[in-house]
Amino acid sequence: MTRLDLLLVALCSSSLLVLAACPTGETGQQTGSGSIGSGSGDATVSDSGGVDTTSGEGGLCLLHNCDSDADCNGCSEGRNSCYAEDKRCVACDPISGTGCEAGEECTEFGNCVPTGATCPADVGGECNVDEDCAACDPLHQVCDAGACVACRGDAVEACQSTEQCIDNGCVPKCPEACMTDGDCSACGEGTAQPATACHNHRCAECSETNPCPAGDSCSPEGVCSPVCGLPGMVAGTCDGDGDCVGCQGDNDACNAPINGGHGVCGPSASGCSDLGDGVAVLPEPFDAVTNLCSDDADCSGVGIEYNVGALLRDITGIGSIDDANIEYPMNACAAVTVGVGQTSVSCGVCVPCREDDDCMDIDIDMVADDALGPLGGVAAAILLDELFGPEDHLVHMFCQPVAGDYGVCVPCPTVLNDCAGGGGGGSGSCDHDVCTAGNALDPTCGDCAASVCQLDDFCCTHEWDDVCVGHVADTCAGGCDGGGAGCHDQCVAGEAMGDSCNACVSQICAEDPFCCQTEWDEVCVGHVATVCDGACAGSGCGHDECEQGGPLEDGCSDCATEVCAADAFCCMTDWDATCVGEADSICGICTAGGCAHDECQTGGPLDAGCSDCADAICGDDPFCCTDQWDSACVTQATDVAACGC
Repeated sequence: MTRLDLLLVALCSSSLLVLAACPTGETGQQTGSGSIGSGSGDATVSDSGGVDTTSGEGGLCLLHNCDSDADCNGCSEGRNSCYAEDKRCVACDPISGTGCEAGEECTEFGNCVPTGATCPADVGGECNVDEDCAACDPLHQVCDAGACVACRGDAVEACQSTEQCIDNGCVPKCPEACMTDGDCSACGEGTAQPATACHNHRCAECSETNPCPAGDSCSPEGVCSPVCGLPGMVAGTCDGDGDCVGCQGDNDACNAPINGGHGVCGPSASGCSDLGDGVAVLPEPFDAVTNLCSDDADCSGVGIEYNVGALLRDITGIGSIDDANIEYPMNACAAVTVGVGQTSVSCGVCVPCREDDDCMDIDIDMVADDALGPLGGVAAAILLDELFGPEDHLVHMFCQPVAGDYGVCVPCPTVLNDCAGGGGGGSGSCDHDVCTAGNALDPTCGDCAASVCQLDDFCCTHEWDDVCVGHVADTCAGGCDGGGAGCHDQCVAGEAMGDSCNACVSQICAEDPFCCQTEWDEVCVGHVATVCDGACAGSGCGHDECEQGGPLEDGCSDCATEVCAADAFCCMTDWDATCVGEADSICGICTAGGCAHDECQTGGPLDAGCSDCADAICGDDPFCCTDQWDSACVTQATDVAACGC
């Protein structure tokens, strides 16, 4: 049994599901609706100065997260009143000072202590027993080795249910950022879905040191999922049906384009109209609705009934949680490749997501009565406190790819931390290159920094550590030793290119990710005629020396030669903001103004004021000017006349 199971069994295992062991009113509800400082109801601190201790056993005690006195009925030491300002259960009124026995006084933290008592931590003194620390703030009421501290091994009352005691301090079991698997050893403790691996600086289900079972792969969010398509590529990319055996739904056929090239895993049908009629495009539960579309507007109001109760059963392992449904949106129109005979067609289908921002986080409070009702009010409140502590009762969702550029919304590895990609801003600093560990970098430092921080925002918010340096080889156009995805003439087959090499490459890789993930083969070369009007790099540089982008070829211009002679990084790893500055100072060819890179090319976030194109794109999608100008921004740019893509 999990810890949560034992907790609920202790409270409501008998057939008396009204929780007879807990204090209730005549209607079965907890009594006491007011709180100190709330302005509503009556607090249980009596006007006569006595303390109401009649409900200190068996009731509810949300010691750190109360909303009313009813949440404090079961607390010990007379702490049966809720101090609304701090959401803490207290023994006396810290505002008026009333509520303590004769010979005692109420501290500013709501504790009754002997008159004149002081906190040793405030005066540089030592303690001998816990009682010596009673006058201290809540995080210094335990005595250990002569010091008043927050907690010790046998005294963790000051910690939230989502925290653990380490070195006399209360620290999150699921830290916002982790460095090793050990940092996550208690994350998800007692639930059916622990997240004890550290992946991309987040507690997760899997990591390099905690791999997934055979047949599964670890997603960027740290979730194990079946391998669908060729390993290490965009989900669903295939060369044969055998590559699609791990795909969900009925996406078990490799549907190749009529002009040859790599296929996409998808269903087989006689046409788009057959989708949904015994042919599932999406896995459960999103297979319940199949709606054809031409654009996102056609998907407005489309959604499914999503069983949040079943989700909570999966997370907690508690089978007595009841079903509870919400309407979950499927408002994105995606191109689904369908096999029709010996060829394939593209069908527009409404899906939950193309990117993480399309996914709606789930507010458990919306369905708490339906889902948790069978547990009883007290047990339900304790369960939510155990799962979420002081945080909002949200289950964070992210977009798990199904095939191509669409996916389904699934829960993050931990209920407390949001695993959705990108976001969080940046440090504003570019004081070292991406191949050197140091301070956190900013997405505007260069295309490589932006790509790494989109994958792992720790690198732009906390520290650019060795893990961030390690991301460069997999994420950027050039690795730290020049061994990453290179930049070469797009009209010549060769190694996979980085999508930041130039505008043509960005647009091709947005349509055919294989070209930037595996190999720039003849199919990719063929795209140049249709996507880029046949424009080849020739003897010129892949992009302007005054714009950020992938590493330029040494010798593609006199300026590139001079810059790379002074700074080899610019022709090996990334032509970043520093290289642009060097092009200006060494070559004197750059003029002020303009965008940091071509709007038709992926890269770091652009300034909305740098062009009419950027202004139009960022007006619709601010992400492009705050986090990263990614392939979605490039795709939008192809539809905006001012961009000229």
